[in-house]
Amino acid sequence: MNRLEDTLKQLEKSNPGLAKRLKDSKRLQEKRAYPERYETLTVISEENCIYKQCDGSGLIWIKDHQENREFMKECPCKAVKLLEKKLMGARLPEEFKDVTLNSFEIDVYENDESKERAANAKRISKNYVLKFEQMREQGKGLYFYSHEKGSGKTRLAASIMKAITKMHDKPDDPLKIIYSSTADLIGEIKKTFEADSKVKSSDIIEAAKTADLAILDDIGVEKATDWVEETFTRILDYRLQNKKPTIFTSNLAIDELDAKYPGGRISSRVEKLAFPVKMPDEKVRSKMAKQENEELLQLLYE
Repeated sequence: MNRLEDTLKQLEKSNPGLAKRLKDSKRLQEKRAYPERYETLTVISEENCIYKQCDGSGLIWIKDHQENREFMKECPCKAVKLLEKKLMGARLPEEFKDVTLNSFEIDVYENDESKERAANAKRISKNYVLKFEQMREQGKGLYFYSHEKGSGKTRLAASIMKAITKMHDKPDDPLKIIYSSTADLIGEIKKTFEADSKVKSSDIIEAAKTADLAILDDIGVEKATDWVEETFTRILDYRLQNKKPTIFTSNLAIDELDAKYPGGRISSRVEKLAFPVKMPDEKVRSKMAKQENEELLQLLYE
């Protein structure tokens, strides 16, 4: 036993506190003299990185003491952030990229009942955007439904998303908004089961659960299984309990969701989350496409 260790042993009996501080100091000196091979240079931000491994940039700077070099590697949170970015509007169909609430036309519908429903839906949508902060406080969304495909449901939901982003999104308090069809959302979750996936299923579910505004398009068209129903229940439960506004579009009325999800848990949650808005049972997508083609034809023949 050397002299220092002998002294420390005697101190442990007479002055344990001092002995501990001396031992800690000795270990620190040894660590500095012989550091571990890899040292993380990135300042870790627990607030900005869900894995608590980087500063929120998705990159980790590391020093290799053995080879005396620095290098960079990706943090697992980068894949999650790319996925969130993908969900936040990237899935919006191209035909709806430029839509606005003002451009939602009532006259494209033929019968009076359809026009009345369309006008009512447009008025509700505009007021929802104007009063979005109040809707956030109450955690209330909208449920656009019509038994007819191509009746304007997705167009109106996309217009609301764009208007809210423009009016309420702030640089110092950005809104986290996701848009996805329910079929695509389930598809993304299933992809995480693949061996080479960089994203966990819980990451996608968390993004859908915690978004300030979630727009779930075409609920009820995906193939419903017990697992799908359980997944949606988890997402909707969280959004309901934490007052997160959700906008739905569907070809089914809320009470008809029970036939799709026999567990009966989806319809009750949707009913609490969103105010039902009946859309016209009239297809206008093909009519609008025909109108656009006629305008294009005139342009080509000028």
